[in-house]
Amino acid sequence: MDHKKQTIVEHLTEFRRRFIWTLACFLLVFLLSFIYAGDIYSWLTSGFEKKLLVLGPNDILWIYVSLSSLLAFSITLPFMVYQIWQFVRPALTSRESKAIFAYIPATFICFVLGLAFGFYFVSPAILQVLLSLGEGLFETQLTAPNYLAFLFHTTIPLGFLFELPVLVSFFTSLGLLKPQFLVQYRKYAYFILLVLAVILTPADFISDLAMTVPLILLYEVSLLLSYYIYKKKEKRSE
Repeated sequence: MDHKKQTIVEHLTEFRRRFIWTLACFLLVFLLSFIYAGDIYSWLTSGFEKKLLVLGPNDILWIYVSLSSLLAFSITLPFMVYQIWQFVRPALTSRESKAIFAYIPATFICFVLGLAFGFYFVSPAILQVLLSLGEGLFETQLTAPNYLAFLFHTTIPLGFLFELPVLVSFFTSLGLLKPQFLVQYRKYAYFILLVLAVILTPADFISDLAMTVPLILLYEVSLLLSYYIYKKKEKRSE
């Protein structure tokens, strides 16, 4: 069957089929992750000398479900992008299809790099600043759900922000974005990144700066990639 001549109902049927496959992949990885959630939690909290507190069995279940969901989403992400690529491929040329296919592993790599950057650099720095603010004033006792919630808030947003080079490269390759646009609105982009850094970090200049600088570097990397892809497209058209 020629996919370009499919009816709306056939397109919706194909979309549902690919959505079900993606959901099935997520659930399968979720179940496997749930088995090893205890080991993952031990690795995430290995930096603490004492075990963190839980206030009840519901907290234990929340920890297992949260860790399994995050791991399942991370692993399912490239498969989900692959299903999207398969769905839109009939509307693309052969060259466009091959170019976009290269972004599938890039989405996973950038997301994991964002999580790693948040876990190894941002989260410890912010946690240290916050704990120092209460030193001598409070008796701080970290619970496992509170620590994991803090960890998710400082790592997951970075995982999505690290997708910026992939999105910029993707839209540039489709001709929907030009590097000149990124240069023209660079100062506004810097301001937005600064606001994001302030939101994701406590009211501390050092923490804000530690978050802002990598985000700006990420924007500049995205700009360079956009320039490279745009120039390559121009040479190809000539």
